[in-house]
Amino acid sequence: MIENQPKFKYILLGSDFIILTISFFMALDKCIPNFWPASKNHLYFFFSHFNLYLIVLIFYIFAFYHSHLYMRNIVLTQYRQFILIVKSLVFGALMSIMFMVVCNVDYFLIYGKKLVLYFSLYNLVMFTLLRALLTKKILIFLAQKNIYQTRVLIVGGDEAAKYVAESLQHDILSNFHIAGFLDDYKAVGKKIYKQFHNLGKLDDLDKVVRDRDVDEILIAINNAPYERMVCIVEKSLETGKVVRIYSDLLRVIAEKMKLEFYSNIPIATLHMNSLDGYARNLKRDLDIILALLAIVILSPLFIAVILGIKLSSKGPVIFKQTRIGKDGRPFEFYKFRSMHMGTDDSRHQEYVKDFIQNGNQGENDDIKIFKITDDPRIFKFGKFIRKTSLDEFPQLLNVIKGDMTLVGPRPCLPYEWECYEEWHKKRLNILPGCTGLWQALGRSSVSFEEMVILDLYYINNISLVLDAEVILATFPVIFFGKGGF
Repeated sequence: MIENQPKFKYILLGSDFIILTISFFMALDKCIPNFWPASKNHLYFFFSHFNLYLIVLIFYIFAFYHSHLYMRNIVLTQYRQFILIVKSLVFGALMSIMFMVVCNVDYFLIYGKKLVLYFSLYNLVMFTLLRALLTKKILIFLAQKNIYQTRVLIVGGDEAAKYVAESLQHDILSNFHIAGFLDDYKAVGKKIYKQFHNLGKLDDLDKVVRDRDVDEILIAINNAPYERMVCIVEKSLETGKVVRIYSDLLRVIAEKMKLEFYSNIPIATLHMNSLDGYARNLKRDLDIILALLAIVILSPLFIAVILGIKLSSKGPVIFKQTRIGKDGRPFEFYKFRSMHMGTDDSRHQEYVKDFIQNGNQGENDDIKIFKITDDPRIFKFGKFIRKTSLDEFPQLLNVIKGDMTLVGPRPCLPYEWECYEEWHKKRLNILPGCTGLWQALGRSSVSFEEMVILDLYYINNISLVLDAEVILATFPVIFFGKGGF
């Protein structure tokens, strides 16, 4: 999905790569006597460890990405960018040290602390001077000289669309050129904002994108039903262009995730909802490896949970249940049992039906949740393993079987599926996961429709990097009972 990134991010990524490379060679020069001018032995030394050098670079770039150092609102603030640079450099250094110690890398064992110290110092100085102090000025200069520009089509024609158009014209970094508007409810050719007109209806989207040489589509609509918004998004994604959204309908994303700001407005970015063959296979391989590692490492904890269940309630330890997975297919789902045997789930069925059909409202208007609070069916130890998500760990077996993945939308019950509208069902267009944005951002503190929106956002932004972020953000939920991203 890198081809869908704004052009200024290529410049940032390239400059970061150059700085890290220069710092690495300077650190080697300090640690290895007479490294320059490079002798054959030194060149052989470097290229024989080139793969490890690339891994170190990946750690640092991931740290930068995770700290949102490629977002325009971060790039344009020097102090905040400096703080995040320091945080990222520390994280990258720690990850590199852990990797080299675990892998028994020879030149780390020889030069060790000295190499890491010099590499970190050079990085700090160069990133402070070039990234925090100069990057903003360089990017603004390039934008003013029209070295790069972005032609954007705004879908919508109400006040939200006009507000977006005004904000884009004040965004000094991206150098947006507005191609025009697209709105079903205004006459074609009608002026909407300043010199910009309505270029057609939604059905004309493909033609307008081609004729106007559009680079990005920005949907700015507040008053459309969820189902229509999903339709507009899908039609926009089919053009193959970058799709961005500004809408009150996506407020859950704006509230719970760090979004980029275009001038002064938060914008969500969507991509085509598919990994390529290599990334898809890698995701599956990582699922199996990480699931097996988790089972081995957490086996003492599993034994403790098993004993707790046995001492608390009669019956089997593992609870098996039919759930709905990818494309509506049923599968056998595993959890540690947290309820008494022989309980009646009719109350839960009625609750779920009411909750889904009434959108944001359940039995209690003040508590927007998807699970019944103080459920009498749950025994005391069961409440503990539910609160800490320990009851979910047997789903690692579902991951190994291929019914689930580590990160993805949560599977639903058959009677939930029957209550879904068509746009709700799109959340299970991919394999369900053990954790997802819903869990990472606060679990049951979001409403049903907000959960669907989060799942659709994940599907349209799916990547291995996002998976890593979701997994990292899930740990505070498990250990502290609260979400954070």
